[in-house]
Amino acid sequence: SALSSQVFLSAYGDAAPEQDIASHVESYFSEAVVGTEMQRDDVSYLMAIDGLRCAGMLKMREAHLPEVLRGQSVVEVQQLYVSLNFQRRGVGGLLLDAAVAETRDRGINGIWLSVWADADWAMNFYTRYGFTSLAQVPFMMADTEFVDHVMWMPVAVPPGPGGCRKRIPL
Repeated sequence: SALSSQVFLSAYGDAAPEQDIASHVESYFSEAVVGTEMQRDDVSYLMAIDGLRCAGMLKMREAHLPEVLRGQSVVEVQQLYVSLNFQRRGVGGLLLDAAVAETRDRGINGIWLSVWADADWAMNFYTRYGFTSLAQVPFMMADTEFVDHVMWMPVAVPPGPGGCRKRIPL
């Protein structure tokens, strides 16, 4: 909860009116919300830990799909935050590697996420990792509208018993 709030405010704190930012942080990153989500079967949190410090976190969930991905076997990376003290040290890539492994183990064919179109640093990171932008969609943060890119990355699913799994192309 604290890590997500800190990193979000550092990256996006000036992007919208203060009350919209505060409402978003309370709705997504409060201890109560995170605690409840950790109990859900359709949500997974992956944590990067350095000693007693949380270096980063990634939240995956099974949720509604954007229209451009309907019919696909995918999971969403809803949040990926790396502590300010650990940025540019490979933590984000390690968390995505773990998400890919979990996705593959579950027999899911891909990962999708949405990223703010004005966050060049995030777009570049995901593109370098192998994600492709498929579409732009609106994202509402309280009363402020943003444009997000829907990004997708196929994940090679290992063959199941008796043959290979069928991958559905986009």
